[in-house]
Amino acid sequence: MSRAGRWAGHTQLTGAVLLVLGYLQEVLLTLQSMTLVKGDAGWAVQFHPAAVPKDWAVLGLLMVLCGLLLFGGGYLAKRLRPRLQQERSRLTFRDLLLAFGWVGLAFFGALFLYSIVLQGLVPASWTNNAGAAALSGVLLQILAILVIPIYYRKSLAEIGLRGPVLTWKMALYVGMFLLFLFAASIGTTLLGDWLNIDTNSYREQNISAELQSSQEEGGWLLTLLPLLTTAVIAPVGEELLFRGALQSTLTARFGAKIGVFLSAFLFSFIHADPVLFLPIFLIGLLFGWIYRITGTLWAPIWLHVLNNLWASLLDLL
Repeated sequence: MSRAGRWAGHTQLTGAVLLVLGYLQEVLLTLQSMTLVKGDAGWAVQFHPAAVPKDWAVLGLLMVLCGLLLFGGGYLAKRLRPRLQQERSRLTFRDLLLAFGWVGLAFFGALFLYSIVLQGLVPASWTNNAGAAALSGVLLQILAILVIPIYYRKSLAEIGLRGPVLTWKMALYVGMFLLFLFAASIGTTLLGDWLNIDTNSYREQNISAELQSSQEEGGWLLTLLPLLTTAVIAPVGEELLFRGALQSTLTARFGAKIGVFLSAFLFSFIHADPVLFLPIFLIGLLFGWIYRITGTLWAPIWLHVLNNLWASLLDLL
């Protein structure tokens, strides 16, 4: 590769790093805006968006803008110097960052496009409802569903997109997961009562409010959209990101144990939910282990869909 080609590749990779760091900083700022308050139901986490430091918010915005420019500019520069693509494994940190960079480019690009251009053109009736709120809440997962399979299109088997979608063995794992889910819900409630902590997290309350609001607004589409986003879109997108791309790459580099552990930790961290950090982490470990022993991403996808569908139906009934 020529010096100009290497420069373009390094520029795009730097942009991907900035986009990933920008998103991680957003998660950290969300966690920083939370406080632990003791109320009638015990200790609870309260969310205060106004408490986010403006300097750090501006820094995050600059990182995202620079990331968008560098990633897009580096890609365009590489396209001007096409080279022969060789068959190789995509389970490298460079490919992982580039895949996440494409997701970040689409995610932040869509946010800027809407806020600068489209916001004034979209009727208020389209945005001020539970369905629109549910779709905006899973924008990252929607883009992951579109981007990740395209980026790994020549090596889909490496990220687990292979084998049958559903087998009797997977059905057995689903049954085992139901027992785990039941035990985990009881354990979380008992632990919360013992520690005097309110286990109703702000995130779960927001999801419940969207589902309840969709029922009150009426219409089968408004009721279906929040359920579809929570129980289908979010699980598929998150499994492609955390088990398909992230865990597969970490496993190829460091081994299965570290791959499962780190992907589960980041999976829980990204949810930015201190109350449910441990339950989400344990579920992430289970999903990672199931993916490891079955060799197909469809197994944790089914379990993740089942988990979110269970929670959503409990909110609706």
